[in-house]
Amino acid sequence: MPSESTLKKILNFTKVEHTAFSLPLIFTGAWMGAGDRFPSVRVMLLIVVAAVGARVFGMSMNRVLDRHIDLLNPRTAGRELPSGKMSLALAIAVTLSGVLVYLLACAALNDWCLILSPIPLVPLLGYSLLKRFTPLCHFGIGLCLALAPLGAFVAAAGHPRFPVTVLLFSGFVFFWLSGADIIYAMMDIESDRRNHIHSLPARLGAGGAQRVAGAVHLLCWMILVGVVWLMGGGGPLAWTALFITAVFLLMMYIPAVPVPKRFFPISTLAGIAGALVPMVA
Repeated sequence: MPSESTLKKILNFTKVEHTAFSLPLIFTGAWMGAGDRFPSVRVMLLIVVAAVGARVFGMSMNRVLDRHIDLLNPRTAGRELPSGKMSLALAIAVTLSGVLVYLLACAALNDWCLILSPIPLVPLLGYSLLKRFTPLCHFGIGLCLALAPLGAFVAAAGHPRFPVTVLLFSGFVFFWLSGADIIYAMMDIESDRRNHIHSLPARLGAGGAQRVAGAVHLLCWMILVGVVWLMGGGGPLAWTALFITAVFLLMMYIPAVPVPKRFFPISTLAGIAGALVPMVA
């Protein structure tokens, strides 16, 4: 058993508690896969385990690959690896544990989950590398989370025959998180430019990056409207959830709101509100 201090380091390193903020999106995928209801408790628990395992793998891999870059940025230099609080060997062990938990959960869910399980691992493994090559790196993390409701759909439905509504909802997740990550990267403009790290804020400046993020978020909200329309037009609850989603998305562009708060909790609340839309449509 790891010591209390080691366990605390691992929890800080993986930020596993942040999985809770993606669970509403994952649960919506499961809801749609089970035919507009929640699947069994067993399936839901396994979906959560798979999500936690994937989160631990993705976050840990990101921290391992970025440890030298993090050391150059005052905001991230205190993280476990660049500060020397955690050994690289322990970080790799945590990474491998995450992928093992994820694969075991997929195997326990159904054959299709196991067959398709390597697909999300590719963007989870590589999204942190994109910042070395392209300012479009923000869309890599969007892809990672966009696959989550699709995986939950397969877990609940037992097959990968996705209806258009599920694919559109995945598109909402993709553009929502990609836009939020552009906003988040505004905190590191000077550090990214100094260290030749690619990002849209570093390339376009804060104003240009916000305009791109705004267009991305407008698209994500329009996709969500399309989901409601395809599901029969929705009722008052669906349109209320759409309105709340729009309000939180707009709040991310209020200059008086500090950038860290625009990413969390405001962007998270926009995602949660958006996740409710198909469930109440």
